[in-house]
Amino acid sequence: MKRFVLLACLFAASPAAAQTHDFQLWTQAIVTAPVAPDWLVHLEAQPRWSEDASALNQVIARVALGRRLSPRVSVWGGYAWVPRTLGPGTNHEQRAWQQLSVTLPAAEKWTPSLRLRTEQRFLDGWADNSHRLRMMGRGVRPLDAKGTWNIAVWNEAMVNFDDTTGGPWQGLDQNRLFGGVMRRLNKEATLEGGYLWQTMKAPSAPRAHAHVAFLWLNVVL
Repeated sequence: MKRFVLLACLFAASPAAAQTHDFQLWTQAIVTAPVAPDWLVHLEAQPRWSEDASALNQVIARVALGRRLSPRVSVWGGYAWVPRTLGPGTNHEQRAWQQLSVTLPAAEKWTPSLRLRTEQRFLDGWADNSHRLRMMGRGVRPLDAKGTWNIAVWNEAMVNFDDTTGGPWQGLDQNRLFGGVMRRLNKEATLEGGYLWQTMKAPSAPRAHAHVAFLWLNVVL
């Protein structure tokens, strides 16, 4: 986890004059349910508000089918529809994505996990599709004996494999660092909330920082 924090700090380091800041609100609801032995379905909705949380920026809707390879490892393949609502009209981004999820053995009361995701992204106005790798490390630690309240921290780095004319650039796309608390509501559901710091730097543009209030409802059936 220290390495992830160091990566975030190094990525954010830049002259103060070449930066922009915005307060945002992101909410997310995910339902994971079994459909057959060792087969799972993933349903997700994630609206985001930007410009000091005054305007709906985009809504991400994801669906996926997953296969549980072991109690700790699963693989996924899915589709995401991302209508972007800022500016004139609405632009519709389409994504195909593949994912490997791994829960690692507990260490010092922490439950660590890793998520590797590849995405193929399509949007009108881009000359071709964009390919991106997302790498997340996450840790959860209980605050009480029953695990009702927990600390949750994670970091996610995103890297574009190629330059897309009119779209994303090759190299490090953005980094997201989160810290907050997770409340177990019942056997199936948790509610997680906290602060997310997103930083990104496009060529010939100021470094952009989003300071995000993030709320996540997760249901595993």
